[in-house]
Amino acid sequence: MRTPIIESVHIVSRVTKIMSPNATDSSTILRGERKMPNGCANGWSSMSDSAEKQQCWKNQAFLKVNEIVGLLKYYCLRAYIVFWHELSMNPRVRSSPFSPPPADELILSAEDIFSTRRRRLFFTSIHLLALGGLYFCVTGQVKLYTVLFALAVGTMSSIGVTAGSHRLWSHHAYKAKLPLRIILALFQTVGVQYSIYNWVRDHRLHHKYTDTDADPHNSNRGFFYSHVGWALMMPHPAFESKVSTVDMTDMESDWVVMWQYKLYAPLAAILSYVLPTVVPWWLWGEDLLVAHLVAAQLRQVLTLHSTFLINSAAHMWGVKPYDKNINPTENMFVSVATCGDGWHNYHHTFPWDYKNAELLDYKLNLSTLFIDAFSLIGWAYDLKTVPTELVNKRALRTGDGTRKPLPTAADEARTAADAAPAASCTNVYGWTDNDLPDEDRQMAQIFKKSD
Repeated sequence: MRTPIIESVHIVSRVTKIMSPNATDSSTILRGERKMPNGCANGWSSMSDSAEKQQCWKNQAFLKVNEIVGLLKYYCLRAYIVFWHELSMNPRVRSSPFSPPPADELILSAEDIFSTRRRRLFFTSIHLLALGGLYFCVTGQVKLYTVLFALAVGTMSSIGVTAGSHRLWSHHAYKAKLPLRIILALFQTVGVQYSIYNWVRDHRLHHKYTDTDADPHNSNRGFFYSHVGWALMMPHPAFESKVSTVDMTDMESDWVVMWQYKLYAPLAAILSYVLPTVVPWWLWGEDLLVAHLVAAQLRQVLTLHSTFLINSAAHMWGVKPYDKNINPTENMFVSVATCGDGWHNYHHTFPWDYKNAELLDYKLNLSTLFIDAFSLIGWAYDLKTVPTELVNKRALRTGDGTRKPLPTAADEARTAADAAPAASCTNVYGWTDNDLPDEDRQMAQIFKKSD
């Protein structure tokens, strides 16, 4: 039996324990009641409050910095893997040394690895140098003559791609005599977009297998891949299995194409980088570095991305007045940027039309103006185009209804009367494609026919 003195001692001890800041049980209860976080202030005023708060802030700052460092390490490692190791679209190729190998792993050859990494380093370097050219333009350290000269050279290279490797050689939408073929080959070389031979081969495959795995720049893989990613990786196995089926005998028999193919590297270096650097420096005293970064590097990167927009933006955004069942669209912005190759829904429907568009509007189609100008002196001839009747029939059958002006009632009646059970074949690469529908070939209009 406890005495009053002993009972009093026990009561004081219990009160002291509850009041003590170091009493674990009671501190937890009181901290919970006062909703105080663990690990920081204990809810009681004391001489060590400021020190504990300072220590808590330091711990939180350390954890945050450690988290940021961890994220930086992760993304740097990821960027390194993507840039240096993820080189192929083939699922049998291991993406990096850090990933497990597939059961039927395919080892890339040293040549394949070298060529892919070389392209990536090239693209990285030209974009960094182009930023230097952009800086000189924004800060006003470049002469007006140099800017105008860069625009002129860029327009020449775009016409070389659109009127040359695209409409002439890929699609045979018209024919050109030797002097014009040489001019177009030189213009196309300035753009540094592969040789005419390689450009035509890939583009014909693009039309035959549009937006599938066999398409070198399949837009269904996203904007970045269709815009530039395809050029930074080894192609998909479906592409490699189909590329040998492309008929290139017409290119191999054209000595201008094969001459450019054999001398492509030195020609591209001289025409795209050396001359655009030397001309402004020699003729109007431009600084040599400024001339190179603006007239060579910045100009080349801008024209490169303008052409790439055809494979990306013009396959994603725009109307489809001629065929709503395909990805290519009519995109006016892309047409302005590429001298007339943005009318892409029409082009994939009728790839053999030399105008690359239904309407003849030179403001938005400088390449057509270029071809028509040389047709006046006979250097461009056999200009193929699509008659309005055939365009009306196709737009009524497969278009999305946005085509203006709308076809007449007579056109609708005639189309309904002789409509085929299936739409015309869209996956043709041009006039010489054996899959071109007979109706298209028979109804085509050909201007400036050769004798």
